[in-house]
Amino acid sequence: MRIAAVCLSFLLLSPAKAAVEARYPLVAGEGGLPAFFDCVRAHGIVISAHRGGTAPGYPENAIETLAHTLSQIPAVLELDIATSKDGTLVLMHDDTLDRTTTGSGPVELMTDAQLAELRLQDNDGRVTDYRIPTLPAALDAVRGQSLIVLDRKAPTSFESIITEVERARAERFVIIATYTKDDVVAVHKRNPRLMIAAPIESLKDLEALEQAGIDLSHILAWTGVVAHRPYLYPLLAAKGVESMFGTIGTWPHSFDNLVKARGDDRLYQWLSDGLQVIATDRMFEVAAILPAVASVQKACSAKSGT
Repeated sequence: MRIAAVCLSFLLLSPAKAAVEARYPLVAGEGGLPAFFDCVRAHGIVISAHRGGTAPGYPENAIETLAHTLSQIPAVLELDIATSKDGTLVLMHDDTLDRTTTGSGPVELMTDAQLAELRLQDNDGRVTDYRIPTLPAALDAVRGQSLIVLDRKAPTSFESIITEVERARAERFVIIATYTKDDVVAVHKRNPRLMIAAPIESLKDLEALEQAGIDLSHILAWTGVVAHRPYLYPLLAAKGVESMFGTIGTWPHSFDNLVKARGDDRLYQWLSDGLQVIATDRMFEVAAILPAVASVQKACSAKSGT
């Protein structure tokens, strides 16, 4: 009886196998993610679509939103992972359901059945027909179409996320986001095959990871969202580490908002100098102004024949 209930809740939470069909797939080849990002370093830059790439009618962290993003541009998909009262891993950014769903209250206090009754709403508050996906459903939908960055939201554990990734045999297309050196060490120790987005704002941060025994070929340097560090990126590249920077943020002085206010998307060309990954809420505008995004897709994606 319990097994049947669990299976039912999983089905309710998971959209009908809405397999994502990417017009511009990003797929790691034989060398896995380390080789893919080495190729990116040689050929240009990739976009990380924040929360899957929200747009009017497409809520954050929805499988339908992932499909919409990948139908328009090549992109890595950043997703947020929360946990239901029943222990199911679901895609959700906030601690509560109020902003992004037709429900309210803390996510961690809601059962799978309660979450299954809700609809997702976009950033303008429009209610859609889309449901809260589980992490397994998202991994299944995106497999062979793109790469995913998984951002842990408390109280979700890295252990539970890594277990699901392993169960899905998804190590070849998943990147784990971390926020401290201890996080990086714990994730790497738990599964050294995983690619990790690690907080690195100086060469000392990188050296600390190296001294801790971290394989740097599995590290992407997350350099933050505030200070643009063009002096740092080539130093990291010389160590074989790719650099990520986030233009994301709802505050007025996020780079996305500043560029939008200036009305000149060419500023992304300056921002991207030396970077290999740019995390943005304006993924379509960034892709339109950075031709290197298409160059990387053609040169580095396994489905492009390389």
